[in-house]
Amino acid sequence: MLATLLVLIFAGATTGSPPHGRIFGGTIASPGQFPFVASLNNPEQFCDGSIINKNWIVTAGHCIDAVTPNSTVLVGTIYESSGGTKYNISKAIQHEAYNSTTAQNDIGLIQINGEFEFGDEVQAVEFADPEVNASCQAAGWGASETTSFPEELLYVELVALSFEQCKDLIESMDPFYLGSEQVCGYGPSGKGVCFGDSGGPLVCGGKLAGIVSYTVSACAHGYPDVYVRPLAYADWIDENTK
Repeated sequence: MLATLLVLIFAGATTGSPPHGRIFGGTIASPGQFPFVASLNNPEQFCDGSIINKNWIVTAGHCIDAVTPNSTVLVGTIYESSGGTKYNISKAIQHEAYNSTTAQNDIGLIQINGEFEFGDEVQAVEFADPEVNASCQAAGWGASETTSFPEELLYVELVALSFEQCKDLIESMDPFYLGSEQVCGYGPSGKGVCFGDSGGPLVCGGKLAGIVSYTVSACAHGYPDVYVRPLAYADWIDENTK
């Protein structure tokens, strides 16, 4: 049952119509609270990402499988169906060592046509590694525990775990890869990310500490969620966004 659940999280992204995301126990974000968050649409929302400069967003590697010539990037709004600006995609890059079976190197990049217009509600985000037990937030669009398609961007408060803490909690039940280039976000039962919030940010101290990769149990059941550390891939990102 657990293995099936984990596979479904990734299978959705490969079909071009992944399950919508869930932020369990979340709060509606304020305009401009997460100005770097981007929604990927096909035309419905299928993944999230984060703006890293005027032309690029970073997302999960498995989200790249769902990108089509008609995919768009929405930024500058907390509302999925109104406001903000949509951009067409000119390039999508999946890490060359991404492994869809183990979720290793689960990181990707998307270049838009044109440039983002920065302002109060559209900004790039810097990378940082979180302090152990730091207070962080995960943000995303998609279904919550109370509704299938909430209109607003939601976020949830989580705690960043060390690699050792995370490994102790999930190693025995986790068939996917867990390595030092990842970080875990932990919330009590009823709080966390779920299907389709893939690619969205783990924000610690206002900086991007993680990219939603996978969850190891039924959503928000008191186990950590696993994120890719963008800082661990800084050289790869620089090389591919020159």
